[in-house]
Amino acid sequence: MGRRRGEIEEWLKRIMWGGGRENYVVYIRHRSMDGIEDLKPIYGEEISDIRHGYIVVGEDYIPFHRVVEIRDKKGNIVYRRKSSL
Repeated sequence: MGRRRGEIEEWLKRIMWGGGRENYVVYIRHRSMDGIEDLKPIYGEEISDIRHGYIVVGEDYIPFHRVVEIRDKKGNIVYRRKSSL
């Protein structure tokens, strides 16, 4: 488990501080109020910080374990969790 978090964290830090974060989209597992789970995109420019196992988007803290996939803006998958939805 720790290794997977390390890989996710490495990608997120690369996006956040490597320049060009507007070129990436992070897809997370999101559960609606109806209890329906689907993928929700978070665009790189929306991420305000990466800290202590969380992606910070505005006032929201999204844990790394909810990250399913990271794609570049061309749609190429650069990271995919082994088990998604």
